[in-house]
Parts: sequence; structure tokens; C-alpha cells
Amino acid sequence: MDKFYFEICIIPNAFFDIFVSQIADFTSQALEENTIDGESSIILRINENIESKLIPYLNQLCKNLSQINSTCVNFKYSISKKKIEDYIETYKKSITGLECSCFYIHPSWIKPKDSKINITLEPSLAFGTGHHASTFMSIEAIVSCINKSKKNPTLLDVGCGSGILGLCAYKLGANVSLCDIDDLAINESKKNFLANNATITDIWLGSLESVNKKHDSINKKYDIVVANIIALVIIEQANSLLSSLNDNAFLILSGILDKYASLIKDKFKCLHLVEEKTKDEWVTLILSK
Repeated sequence: MDKFYFEICIIPNAFFDIFVSQIADFTSQALEENTIDGESSIILRINENIESKLIPYLNQLCKNLSQINSTCVNFKYSISKKKIEDYIETYKKSITGLECSCFYIHPSWIKPKDSKINITLEPSLAFGTGHHASTFMSIEAIVSCINKSKKNPTLLDVGCGSGILGLCAYKLGANVSLCDIDDLAINESKKNFLANNATITDIWLGSLESVNKKHDSINKKYDIVVANIIALVIIEQANSLLSSLNDNAFLILSGILDKYASLIKDKFKCLHLVEEKTKDEWVTLILSK
């Protein structure tokens, strides 16, 4: 008997990242983010049909977001039953390599490019491979900052996810430290660094503040600090991010929706704004101390 799975495609009209986070928490499943007919979509693949549980949950989420933000939040969805073996081949065909600045990021079944710095990253639907606008701009920002920094700068990636930003920095000569509050991210980063023969200087599970306990309450400082996380968390972590900067250091802030950019810039007005990058509805800021 053939084995099947259910594919649920969800397209919210707003607050895409919140939908991604809530669906991931509700289902404990990896998700794929894609664009279908110009609309940002969330694709969930699961062995059982959870439509009767998931859709009421998302309807309540829409109601809550609409009330809090005084706007109409809704979504549309489709569900289909598919053969598992068809998905495996379709999924592999859907994954492409990514050229970003001097890098070519690709899964193991795609050939590297001799003209680029190659990074092998197996797609993990829970973590980024560079295709998202904020990750793409963060990589560009890292290249720019390392080119302007001293040789072999120290770099900290706050909220490392797959480790892709740290890997790019390592390939350019940086001494890389990583942290994340998700132990899955820590394991994923370690795996990806190992696969690329790269070395992590320091890595820990927890927030930026927790490094102080790790280093006997002495604020460890870096030449470049990257935080590709949502605007609210950037604001919450502002003091810790600022205290982690060496003199003349760079701070890269990404994962910022354009409507929050002015709020972030005001929060970090003590720093010099070197560059503001925009892609789609996302903003990346490069600041210097």
C-alpha cells in the first residue's frame, strides 16, 4: 500500500513571521517558506490530516492579532494528499543553490562553483539557507564589515539558527562565536560547521546575557556582532548588544520589518549608521561604534 502525507499551504495576509512561529510551535514540524503566485506562503507537510485542529487555532490567532493591531488579519489555505516518494523527488528539485556576494550556498547534491566561496548546507526547513531577504542582506553586510575590519576579526552571531552567517564569516577569516536560545539551532550550527571543515571559537545555548556568566561576569566584546532576529528581540537585547562591542566595532541588525526600522535606529542612535539595506519589506542596518 502506498504511503501518503498531507500538504497544507497557508497564506496569511499579514504578520507572516508570527504565523510561521505559531504554526511551528503548534505542530512541532518543520515548515517551508515559499512564494506562490507572488504571495508568501507557509507549507506544512505532515503524516496526518490536522485541518480540524490547526485551522481553528489559526482563526483564533487572526482574531487576536486583529484586536491587538486594529487591523483585519486573515489567511487562506489549501490541503492535499500526496505520495511520500513524489514529495522527496519534488523537494530535491525545488532546492537551488544561492549566490550571495562572494558565496555560493548549496546542498550536497548540487555541484559547487569554482568562481565562488562554496558553503555546503543541507536544507533544514526549520532554519535558513540564505534565501530569505534578511539572511541574504546579513551575508552582504558581513562581507562589507569584514573587509573594513582588522585581519581575523572576532564575530558573534546572536540567534545563529543554521549557522550560515557564522560560516560565511569564518570563510572570510573571522573568529566566530555563536549563541541561540534553541538547542536545535546549536546542534544544527555544529553540524554545518563540521560539514564545511570550519571551527567555532565559542558556542553556547542561551541569550547574549548568559555569556557573562560563562565568562565570570566579564563582558566579552567582539569586533563584529550580528543579530538577525525580530525587531522586538533586538530592542529587548539593545543594552547587551551595545555592551558586546569593541571600540570601532560593527553591529549588524537584521530581521527588521521596514515599519520598525525607525524605532530600531532611534534605539541605537548612540552608534553611527554606516548603511541601511532594504529588500522586499525587510531592513538590515550596519552600525559602527
